[in-house]
Amino acid sequence: MKTTTKMMLSAAVAVALVAVSCKKKDKDPEPTPPTTTGNPPPNEQEIITTMNVIIDNGTTTATYFYKDPDGDGGIAGFYGPGATTTSSQTDSVINLLANKNYTVNLLLLDETKNPVDTISNEVLEEAADHMFFFNQQSPSALPNASVTINGTNLTITYKDTDGATTPLPIGLLTEWMTGSTTATKKELNIELKHQPNIKNGTYAPGDVDAAVPFKIKIN
Repeated sequence: MKTTTKMMLSAAVAVALVAVSCKKKDKDPEPTPPTTTGNPPPNEQEIITTMNVIIDNGTTTATYFYKDPDGDGGIAGFYGPGATTTSSQTDSVINLLANKNYTVNLLLLDETKNPVDTISNEVLEEAADHMFFFNQQSPSALPNASVTINGTNLTITYKDTDGATTPLPIGLLTEWMTGSTTATKKELNIELKHQPNIKNGTYAPGDVDAAVPFKIKIN
């Protein structure tokens, strides 16, 4: 997956959901978290229009998202849930309960395609070249690494690895563990880095394929 366009901007906040050139698989009939691998045909340009943060506490599931429906330009990007293509919603707050564990899937989509294209599958295919980071923090104790998000009572643990000889995290699947309540909203920036042949479990190398600033509130 090679970055070819660097950034798209929403009116309220800088958000990078970028156009990328990916090795393609067959399109999924519906957007689902990645489960398959294979030998893809030649490269084709793709756009990431949507980042879904799917949060499951074992009882209920909630999906928070940032979406720029038509890519760069045109319709302005917006956050959800509860937003539509005509919404001016800019609230990016992910609400969590104190002292809970959550299973979190990140789902990247290209919704300019019909059917919708699940870009997360391509990230999984090229897992050795990709890793998600949270607030640009490099995890420790690889591969099942954790980061405690600065200024919050939230610890994020990577639950997937790239299958390399020395495995490193991907970040499509994580566990979020909350502590006590927080009085204010805290920043949580989610970034996908492209690190071909230089991935080492740290944030520094490579380029940004997608980046979205959310906020966290522990209640």
